[in-house]
Amino acid sequence: MNANEFLKAIDHAAMMNDRWLFLAAFCLLLLVCAVIIYWLVKHLQTVVSQNSRVGDAHTAALEKIINTQNEMAIKLAICIDRNSAALQECSFELRRFQEQKNT
Repeated sequence: MNANEFLKAIDHAAMMNDRWLFLAAFCLLLLVCAVIIYWLVKHLQTVVSQNSRVGDAHTAALEKIINTQNEMAIKLAICIDRNSAALQECSFELRRFQEQKNT
């Protein structure tokens, strides 16, 4: 298409009814909206995938924290049990010492 044919096409479009101009503008608007919606959907997919990766990392970190807390709770229970046994033994020895002192 050369410049002369292009100018003839523009002149023909200018002589058309306003209804055709409205339809052309409406089609252009629909095309722009479709491109914007496509871009938004792609962006949303990217955000969802990033959120999924962050959620997986967060879940792994929470699992590690819970496992560490469980290990510490077990160690604490063992420590409390040993301390209880030691206190009972001390109590027994204290009673025995007091009985020896009183007699």
